[in-house]
Amino acid sequence: MYSLPTRTLVGWPPTWLVQGHRLNFSTNFLMEKGWLAAREQQHIMYISYEEMILDLEASMTRMAQFLDTPLDSEMIRKITDRCVFKNMKKNKMSNYSLVPSTMMDQNVSEFLRKGIAGDWKNHLTVAEAEHFDEFYQKKMQDVKYNFFWD
Repeated sequence: MYSLPTRTLVGWPPTWLVQGHRLNFSTNFLMEKGWLAAREQQHIMYISYEEMILDLEASMTRMAQFLDTPLDSEMIRKITDRCVFKNMKKNKMSNYSLVPSTMMDQNVSEFLRKGIAGDWKNHLTVAEAEHFDEFYQKKMQDVKYNFFWD
């Protein structure tokens, strides 16, 4: 069994101030690298949120094929309908509204917010986005995976 890297980095996590809010970044880079490296050792399918937004039905079909689970078009349609963001947002089993407010205060921020990709553009300045891109490129420079947004 493959285990993800677990180690402490000196000076990690960096703290950024974004629009007056302090953000701490964890070792997400190590997690991503670990899962991407596991592809050589495990039967893993990678899919992005952006891919699913673009074509959820094709994404569901691809997942079913990956799992060697033949599904007819009617079943794919039913699954897709339940996985559409607006339907998941209404569903108490997926929107976390049943979680006590002491654990997750939905009045502060809903678990399922907008269901769109790229909303970061509305929250980061151009300079902040450029800074993050530079930081991300440095941390992920040795990764040989083409992300959907690349």
